[in-house]
Amino acid sequence: MIAVVAAVQAAILGVIAVLAWWMSGAEMAQSIAAGGGCAWAGTLAYAVGQKLVPGRSASRVLWSHLTGEVAKIAVALGLLFWGLSADRGFAAGPFLAGFIVALLAYPLAMPLLKSK
Repeated sequence: MIAVVAAVQAAILGVIAVLAWWMSGAEMAQSIAAGGGCAWAGTLAYAVGQKLVPGRSASRVLWSHLTGEVAKIAVALGLLFWGLSADRGFAAGPFLAGFIVALLAYPLAMPLLKSK
């Protein structure tokens, strides 16, 4: 399930970054890809955090989900703030737009997950 969301996020980011590069140049594409990469890293952190809690009981599933969510929020927001505050040359608007567009993968992945 998480692999599908991560794959959809990577595909969305790739398409948007290529479109941005084609329409506005490399700086815009890099900013969008970096912002989206923050959300993608959060998704991967969710997967790792979820695997830290073993077991399949209801309480274990809940704790694995909560651990994954905390990891996702910490990594995604930490990278987002780091990218905006560090002098990396990212344009703030496209950086945030890339982050938001990458988060659209969650509702877009739902039809793929329902077909399984």
